[in-house]
Amino acid sequence: MMAIFGQTIISAVAAGAIYALIAVGFSLIYQTTKLVNFAHGSIAILAPYVSYSLLKLGLVMPAAVLGGVLAAAAFAFVMDRVVLAPLRTRHISVPILATVAVAIVIEAVISLVWGSQPLYLESLASDEPWRISGLSITPNQVVIVGITGAVVLPLLWVIATTKVGRAMRGCAQDPEVVTLFGVSPARMYLLSFVLGGVLAGLAGVLIAPVTGLKPTGGLELSTIGFSAAVLGGLGSLPGALVGGFLIALLVNMTQVYLSAGYGLGVAYLVMALVLLVRVRGLFGDDIEAVRQV
Repeated sequence: MMAIFGQTIISAVAAGAIYALIAVGFSLIYQTTKLVNFAHGSIAILAPYVSYSLLKLGLVMPAAVLGGVLAAAAFAFVMDRVVLAPLRTRHISVPILATVAVAIVIEAVISLVWGSQPLYLESLASDEPWRISGLSITPNQVVIVGITGAVVLPLLWVIATTKVGRAMRGCAQDPEVVTLFGVSPARMYLLSFVLGGVLAGLAGVLIAPVTGLKPTGGLELSTIGFSAAVLGGLGSLPGALVGGFLIALLVNMTQVYLSAGYGLGVAYLVMALVLLVRVRGLFGDDIEAVRQV
C-alpha cells in the first residue's frame, strides 16, 4: 500500500510540473491583460503535433521540440495581433469568446492536417525506470521536473523583480497610467501571450508522450491548467505553480484509489469548490478574476 502511495506521489510530481506550466501561462496572461485565454490548452497541443512532423522530416528530437515550442509561441503572437488586439476596446466577454473560437479552430485544423487518429511522440528522455527503495523513477520524469524548474523559477523572478515584470503587472492595473511612464500596453500584452505560448508549447511536448496526440487534448489541458490557476489564485504565478502540483496530486490519487475516469471530474470539482468557498484561491487577491469565470 505504501509503495502504491509513494509511486502515486512520484507520478503526481511529474504531472504537476506539466500542469504548472499550463497554469502559470494562464495566470501570466491574466495578470497582464485581465483576459482568460481559453485557447491556451489548444495552443499547447499544437506544439507536439508540429514536433511530430519535424521528426518525420528528419530533425533530431531537441530540434523538433524547439520547433514545436516556437510554433506555439508564433501562433500566440498571431492570435494576439490579429484576433485579440482589435477587440481590446470591446466588453471583456468578446475577446474571451474569441479565445474559445480560436480553440475550436485549432482543433479543426489539427484534425484536418494530422487526422483524428491518435499519434505518438517519443519522450525527451528514457522511460526505462530507475528502482530506488522499491519505487520507480524514470529519467523522463526527472527531465520534466527539471525543465519546468529551469523555465518557471527564473520567469517568476523576472516578473516579480524587473522593470519588464512591473510594467506587465501595471498594464493590468491601469494601462492608461503606465503609458505616462513610456510603457506600451500593447507590447506588454503581446509579450504575455508569447511567453504564455512558450509555456504552453513546453507543456504540450512534455505531456504528449504520456497521453498521446489527439486533436481534443487541448480541452483537457485547458480544464486542468485553468483549475490549477484558479486554485492557486488566478493572476498569482507562485499560486499557479503550487496549484499545478496540488491538482496533479488530487487527480492522480483519484485515478489510483477511485477510478481512472474521474480524474478530469476532480479538476472541475476543485474549480467549482474554490469559486464557491474562496474565490481568490490560495494566493490570489484579485476579485475581478471571478467575473470572467
